Amino acid sequence: MIRRLGGIASRRELLRLSHLTETDFWFALHYGRLDRIRQGWYASSDLPADARAAWFAGGPLACVSALAHYGMLEPGEPGEPGEPADQQALHICLPADGHIGRDAPDDLVVHWSTADHSSGSRRAVSPAVALRQARACAHRGTAM
Repeated sequence: MIRRLGGIASRRELLRLSHLTETDFWFALHYGRLDRIRQGWYASSDLPADARAAWFAGGPLACVSALAHYGMLEPGEPGEPGEPADQQALHICLPADGHIGRDAPDDLVVHWSTADHSSGSRRAVSPAVALRQARACAHRGTAM
């Protein structure tokens, strides 16, 4: 079930949609089939590290981080030649009422947009949105 949800699901979803019992849920956690990535949120054990880091920080990959996830940009490569995009920072997208994880990295770049947040999957915003975010982020030098 968790893989059908993109490898990320809330506890409530897992218990409701997969018909897991509390005992089944505990065994899945105990034996490494599920990993807790935030309070109330869990990941499949094979979730890519970049998506795991993004959800640990608060939400799906965005901007240049999403482009790298999709293989459209090498990790650490700026969006276009000469752009001042932060090459090392993790970019995530949060809805207007979202919350940044308390252990998020200091150099985290948050793109605040409810529409963008729901544009792709739980792993990353859509490629088209990520491209738009990268252009805007590079020109502004900050998150939106």
